[in-house]
Amino acid sequence: MQAGRIVFSGDDGEIHVLSLSTGEDRAVTSIRGPQFDPDGHGPLIVFRDSRAGVNVNDDIAVIRTDGTGYRNLTRSPDANEWGPIWSPDGRRIVYSSDENGVPQLFVMDANGSNVRHLSDTWGEYPAWSPDGSRIAFASSMGGTTPFGDPDHDVFVIDADGSDESNLTTAPDSNEGYPTWSPDGEWIAFESTLGTPPSFAPPPHDLERLSDEDVWVMRPDGSEPRNLTSDLVRQNKFPDWSDRGIVFDREGSIVILDPRTGAQDDVSERTGVLGVFPAWIER
Repeated sequence: MQAGRIVFSGDDGEIHVLSLSTGEDRAVTSIRGPQFDPDGHGPLIVFRDSRAGVNVNDDIAVIRTDGTGYRNLTRSPDANEWGPIWSPDGRRIVYSSDENGVPQLFVMDANGSNVRHLSDTWGEYPAWSPDGSRIAFASSMGGTTPFGDPDHDVFVIDADGSDESNLTTAPDSNEGYPTWSPDGEWIAFESTLGTPPSFAPPPHDLERLSDEDVWVMRPDGSEPRNLTSDLVRQNKFPDWSDRGIVFDREGSIVILDPRTGAQDDVSERTGVLGVFPAWIER
């Protein structure tokens, strides 16, 4: 059985930690949306605190894995913050905030100080490059795709807010949730680009508008490739480490080897279900 741990949001509304070597699933708190500190062994989870209700003055907070040491880092009574991600060196956190009326990217020190507005562009669900020099994120392009999904693209920007560029420009698809490969040579993301014109929703989800899969591309947007190609099940929310790409397949946690395409359905063999999975140890 593969080594490592995965943190995810359970259907009970709690943050869970799953050991891949033992299969142990442990609920650590009653809040959602986690990312572990980049050391992988540290005591802190950074998360979107939505306990008052989603989009009800959501804040960025940290907490220890045993549920103690809660600390609110943003405290913005008139804004929502979400999507926090540690920088590779653990010194900064990038996140989204709607304090200016639309989602935009902000960066702060790990203790909540030195908050800096990164870009005026619509920005959500950011991800640091392994060397900390660039940040990928999803941006709304306005309107919808031909299938009726919201139209988002993946952008990249330098960590100082300069050199912003759009990597996915297809008008007929929706892209988001980027994550970098450990060597910085690829970006994985979710996309509806593989939806055929004749797409029909599967019987278990008749309201579905399109096909969502995990794709990869180069950091300049070239060489896009579909890794899952599944017209029946949605494949979303990828997170990449040297152990592979973990993603959510309609509530199941799946690990994908991007080199071979082999897939390990963790939920099928452990019975553990969850969404927004993320590697603890990168």
